[in-house]
Amino acid sequence: MGFIGLVAISAALGYGAWKAITRPKERPGQSAVRRAAPANDSLGFISVAGEGVDLEILAPDGSRTSTTGAADGPGRVPRSDATVDCPGFSDPGGREAACTVSIYLGAPAVGDYTIIARAADARVAILNVGWATASQVLKGAFDVRVQVARGGATAFTIIVGRDAVSRRSEPRPYTP
Repeated sequence: MGFIGLVAISAALGYGAWKAITRPKERPGQSAVRRAAPANDSLGFISVAGEGVDLEILAPDGSRTSTTGAADGPGRVPRSDATVDCPGFSDPGGREAACTVSIYLGAPAVGDYTIIARAADARVAILNVGWATASQVLKGAFDVRVQVARGGATAFTIIVGRDAVSRRSEPRPYTP
């Protein structure tokens, strides 16, 4: 058996001791409450936010919501809200303020949604896509880095399921 056998036995005993020491201990009177999603739970909202870009969301049915207000009217995504927050003015001699934009979709329909970012100047922006179910049991968020050309637009697609959202495609130049 020799030295290699001794090392193998020591490693096995050390691993067993480590597992026993690091095992979570249950305390008396303490029980974990686990919330389970109701059977009829559905997606409650999606929110997309970013800074220094204009955002637009195209729904699977062709309706759209934009932070520029161009999509107001009957073609607007139902239960959606677009906001622009500019906390201050641009620096002296500057052309733009650092504005944060966001679009909120309440109870979105299942399908593929295209998110479009536009900017007057070339820039890189990080867009945050957040979501939660109506019961708030399931929730999540992810960031998407987009690079927008001067006067151009960049788009990516997210897929909205009954109880989750994920990115379907990588950002790419957008052509309507």
